Amino acid sequence: MEIGAILFSLAMLLLVAAYVLQPLAGSGRGGHRDSSRELSSLQAERDRVLDSIQEIDMDHTMGKVSEQDYQRQRQVLAIEGAEILKSIDEIQLSPDAEPRGKTPEMELEAAVAELRGKSSPASREAVAEARGKSSTPGPQKTQSTSDPSEEACPTCDEPILRGDRFCSNCGEVLEEQVA
Repeated sequence: MEIGAILFSLAMLLLVAAYVLQPLAGSGRGGHRDSSRELSSLQAERDRVLDSIQEIDMDHTMGKVSEQDYQRQRQVLAIEGAEILKSIDEIQLSPDAEPRGKTPEMELEAAVAELRGKSSPASREAVAEARGKSSTPGPQKTQSTSDPSEEACPTCDEPILRGDRFCSNCGEVLEEQVA
């Protein structure tokens, strides 16, 4: 065998060994990975406990479990679930936890709550101010419409027509009828 082939084989062996041993060597972000894994594990355990509670509730409803067994098992599962939730909170609030900004899921939930009208008046006012619109009840004139007689729903800002008593988008009752 030639010396070039031997050196090439040795270099490839070293690269493969470095690649395989890299996770064992660790990096500065190892703590984040560990807390992320632990958080994921705890969330899976929380889901398992919730499924078990639902299952025991269904079994009790169907008469498969006596009242006494049901109360005892449900209490054990509730205590276990509470401990898991405390552990999840501790990990999420720890200073070495990964920074968790506003996730897409949180933004989506906020948007859905706003559209369904479940948000508080204060949060609706904040959203309206961010959009540059008033949050007072009643129809409002839209800012960018070609028809000056067209107005907007105060909740979802969708255009409404004359004579509308309800918003066709969100179902909001319009206090003033558009004349």
